[in-house]
Amino acid sequence: MDIIIIGAGAAGLMAARELSPFFNVTILEAQGVIGGRIHTIRPSIEAGAEFIHGRLPVTIDLLKEAGLSYTAVDGEMYTAEDGEWKQEERSIEGWDELLDKMGTLTKDMTLMEFLETYYAEHKYADLRNEMIRYVQGYDLADPSKVSMFSLYNEWSAENDVNFRVDKGYCEMINFLAKGCTIITNNPVQKITWEQGNVKVSTPDKTYTAQKVIITASLGILQHNIIQFSPAIDDYMNAASHIGYGSVIKILLEFAAPFWQEDTGFIFSKEKVPVWWTQFPNKTPVLTGWLGGPPAEHFKQVSKEEILKIALQSLSNLTQKELPALVSSHIYNWADNPQTLGAYSYDTPMSDNARKLLNTPVADTIYFAGEALYEGKHPGTVEAALISGKNVAQMIKD
Repeated sequence: MDIIIIGAGAAGLMAARELSPFFNVTILEAQGVIGGRIHTIRPSIEAGAEFIHGRLPVTIDLLKEAGLSYTAVDGEMYTAEDGEWKQEERSIEGWDELLDKMGTLTKDMTLMEFLETYYAEHKYADLRNEMIRYVQGYDLADPSKVSMFSLYNEWSAENDVNFRVDKGYCEMINFLAKGCTIITNNPVQKITWEQGNVKVSTPDKTYTAQKVIITASLGILQHNIIQFSPAIDDYMNAASHIGYGSVIKILLEFAAPFWQEDTGFIFSKEKVPVWWTQFPNKTPVLTGWLGGPPAEHFKQVSKEEILKIALQSLSNLTQKELPALVSSHIYNWADNPQTLGAYSYDTPMSDNARKLLNTPVADTIYFAGEALYEGKHPGTVEAALISGKNVAQMIKD
């Protein structure tokens, strides 16, 4: 049996690895490189996914199998304003009571609905701002769309240590890709299908198979970049009910570090509000993170202008002249035509949408990717790997 997989990111490669011993598998990748939203420039500079968010079994087992080491992310968290840096409080005042209130909800709602219902009083202004800042920055979520049930599951989970892959996430991708047939620079435009047969059209060629697995990003599905004949409107409508966030990553290498040696993360109210170091690695690289709806405002802004804004944000934080900039890399994931965003988040309608998208279309069209994962680690590489593995198992069964 011939199977076509659309997308050579973590989900697509994992599905191919599971299926290739049994079927003829071809991966069509729109970009010139594999990895999807994983893009390592060099080990200390990750333009895409960077962290392993806890001791995640599929990711960790894969790294061990590939012989790749990983290091715990550590360091102090600082809040910086007008040159004054203070150690960030690990707990936010009122947080425990907030979680208790979230745990009593019997009906899902958005964050904004929750705040307007239970935390509208002036005395909660700081807590409201903290929650909004967090869901925008970490979850890349729109507060008027994000699900409270999903936030409760995320925030009530025990905090686990994060890790980085020492040689870069791309090494794991390269390991997964070994032995796979991958055709890059090959964006899919149309899928013509009937039960048991598909024709997958790209600008240069039409490929035929008995099944197709679509692991393109949620942004590609939401913008109807791939046309289906006959149409599968229910599935495309379902894709619109899962949230999908934007992020701009700003990677700056300086001649020397200008932050305290123990610095892990820096939080502020600047236009680029979050920065982190490579601690415990002493590489003089800072990563700036502008996520969620605020990143949308910069979608059409040039990389040169974003760099200026980033450097000004850092100058405001330190109130000192910055060391010489050795190199810079700006990655605006919403502006990438093959991803159109960074990673997913849940809305109150996501559960039902995901159930449909995880159901094959006539045992012929399958979907996989981080946005379709049903578990405790959404929006992660782990989520993509598990989704790819699950869809492969469905086909093997």
